Amino acid sequence: MDRKNVLSKVIKSAVLIGSIVGLVCLVQNYDIYNVDKIMDTLHTMAENNSVKIPFILISTVLLVFFVPISTVAAAAGLLFQIEGIIYIVIAGLLASLISYAFAKLYRSNVEKWVFKFYRRKEREVPLDEVLERIREHGFSYALFVRALPFMPFSLGNLIFGVSTVSLMDYISTTLITVGVGQGINVFLVAMAADFSEQKLGTVLAVILKGLYYYMIYAWSKKSSYHPEAKKMTEGEGLS
Repeated sequence: MDRKNVLSKVIKSAVLIGSIVGLVCLVQNYDIYNVDKIMDTLHTMAENNSVKIPFILISTVLLVFFVPISTVAAAAGLLFQIEGIIYIVIAGLLASLISYAFAKLYRSNVEKWVFKFYRRKEREVPLDEVLERIREHGFSYALFVRALPFMPFSLGNLIFGVSTVSLMDYISTTLITVGVGQGINVFLVAMAADFSEQKLGTVLAVILKGLYYYMIYAWSKKSSYHPEAKKMTEGEGLS
């Protein structure tokens, strides 16, 4: 039993040290949080015929280390047009699974960090309540949180990792929201990049983007997750 505990600690330490060293190397050598540099690097990659797999791998690493998914989706739209939807979905799913596994492996440490990071800004719903709603509602609330535009993708991965959401619900909500939400972003960038030839497509993409955000807003107002809706429901129950 002691040998298993020692081995587990060694593996956890190795993964943690490897992640830290990897992040430091990426920041120092590739400046991964510089959006302009990322875009230039990806454009350079586009000259290579075998750019698709490297793009997916690089995008996965960037998403694990908190590079905004909207930036990566924009690059996918510029490099691959509408086909980029496939690659951003694959990269998003891979990154989410890696972060989810990392959060499960270092649950106590990740949970402390997530709470600290989440509380840096004043938010309408405390993280304790978010985790409780995920436990209570499962897939439906996980999908709702995933769809929120102001919830960073990478942070959401870690929040779900320390929550009680099942792996299948986690994968399903990730595929749906990345496929739809970021798929629209890829479509918009692909159309706007060739605006002179794709005016109608650009307008359609903008309309889809607006509808997507409106649906999220309407859902948040009408659902039982919203504080006002919850109060109204409770008030009706008392009357």
